[in-house]
Amino acid sequence: MSLPILQIREIVDLLSLEDIKCRIGCFDFDIAPIYKPYFEKWLANRDGFICMLSGNIDYVGSEDVVRMGPFHNVYCLVKNQYLIENDLNHQNLLNSRLYYSLTDGAVNEVGWSGSILASKLTNNQHVRNFLFQNLLSEVTRTISVRVVNLACLIECRIWHPKEFVFLYGILDNIAMNIQDLLEDIHVGENINR
Repeated sequence: MSLPILQIREIVDLLSLEDIKCRIGCFDFDIAPIYKPYFEKWLANRDGFICMLSGNIDYVGSEDVVRMGPFHNVYCLVKNQYLIENDLNHQNLLNSRLYYSLTDGAVNEVGWSGSILASKLTNNQHVRNFLFQNLLSEVTRTISVRVVNLACLIECRIWHPKEFVFLYGILDNIAMNIQDLLEDIHVGENINR
């Protein structure tokens, strides 16, 4: 089964209508050499990628998947040259999984687990309000956060460009929390006292 190419141009146009500055990226020109070997997996797929020019996310890539039906994995990268995927400290700092419980189709509990970032997201009122209001949407339930080499990856699953635009505000808020946490912790930096 062949999945249609995700319409990156449509996402850019829809985001622009919301005053979010972005453009279609070019892997050869927009990705610094230090990041190219690591970001190729997330940004060099056939659907292309987006360079975010405002907000807290650096790049948005995608990959089409056919597993029990077709969909697109969307990868939001928050770059950080000090993050290492297999470093347990980095995982404990950032890897976050969404949890929730429903009763009779109504959300009665929502939060994040797995890291220090998870605690911040669970206590972030904006994130909690969005999840309580929109958790019944399947795209909302697919959001996760994990460390990859030289970035933190916020991943979700969509079927249509409008679904990414629907999620963008919460994804950007998660990215802001990631950046705030990395500024507070100074991962991998040499700090002279």
